[in-house]
Amino acid sequence: MTCNVRLTSTAQQDFYRAQAHYDTEAPHETARSVAEFFTTARRLTAFPHLSPELRHGARRANLRVFPYQLWYRVHDDASIVEIIAVLHHRQDSEQLNDRLEPQPGD
Repeated sequence: MTCNVRLTSTAQQDFYRAQAHYDTEAPHETARSVAEFFTTARRLTAFPHLSPELRHGARRANLRVFPYQLWYRVHDDASIVEIIAVLHHRQDSEQLNDRLEPQPGD
């Protein structure tokens, strides 16, 4: 199964915040971190069920080099991987509780 990837608006904000961090703190790493994000997202299109469900149907994929996680849900009926958060490893995943609540129809 091949899926399409969709980012929620809050996940987009997370992504831009991470990119801004690298732009400020390590500009030489910005392009590489963005490339790794997209590589991980592409991997999810081919293997959406690779990671186990953790909470409320959400799964987590780690970037390989950079310390970020993609929290996502798989919508098999629509062939969509919905990225709901881009979280730094040191951030407390408890702050995602609102985003991880079951959605209508789940």
